[in-house]
Amino acid sequence: MYLAIAIQLSIVCIIQSTTQTDTQDCSGCCSPAAGIPGIPGSHGTPGAPGPIGMKGDVGVKGDKGNQGIDGLQGKIGPIGLPGATGEKGETGEMGNQGSDGRDGLPGKIGPIGLPGATGEKGGKGEKGEQATTISQPKSAFSVAYNVNPGRPPVSPMKYPLIITNFGNHYNKETGKFVCQHPGIYVFQFTSGSTGVSNNILTSIMKNGQRILSAHESGSGYKSASNMVVLDLVANDEVWTEPLSTNHNNYFSNSIIYCSFSGFLLYASA
Repeated sequence: MYLAIAIQLSIVCIIQSTTQTDTQDCSGCCSPAAGIPGIPGSHGTPGAPGPIGMKGDVGVKGDKGNQGIDGLQGKIGPIGLPGATGEKGETGEMGNQGSDGRDGLPGKIGPIGLPGATGEKGGKGEKGEQATTISQPKSAFSVAYNVNPGRPPVSPMKYPLIITNFGNHYNKETGKFVCQHPGIYVFQFTSGSTGVSNNILTSIMKNGQRILSAHESGSGYKSASNMVVLDLVANDEVWTEPLSTNHNNYFSNSIIYCSFSGFLLYASA
């Protein structure tokens, strides 16, 4: 490095010596004026970026900043799984007695109790009024087949034998009982049959309405009967008839297997 500096100094000295010689030769004939300063040159093109410098040392830790603004409340998360059952707590102290509740619904009827002790005999009652049958209307009949009816049509059965017909309220020609005294009546019938697979089904009819029936089938002698209590008004009609032509295989004779009866139980007030 020192050698290069010495060479540069030598070159500078040679240039200065030459300049002084030329000046002495021209000093006697002319004195040149100072030149006008030249125009400053333009800026050169920026150089290429230098290489990346080495990483600097870690700076000193700064002061703690101010607390930031609270964020918005997040959405409610999903319901968690049920936790394990905790241990049973200790029994608490008894509370004060509450007010009386409402009366409950009536309970079911209990079983019948044992019979009570026999009570004392009561005193003799007053003498009642003497009964009378003079004002009570009467109506009763019993009719029958004393001959074989065969297979009668599906219509009122006309019983030819009149056993009883008090008041003549049973009409032998039509086979119907016609009410003359309103009240409660009892009616009963019996139907007989014989043979193999002969069916009978007899019904008590009231004003065209089937009230009840009795049925019997099979081989040999057989019978079917039934009874009913009816509330009748004047001119009501009651009779018996078979259900159909498939249920009218009747049989009777002088022993009487088919009959029809009725009577007034008591008259209406």
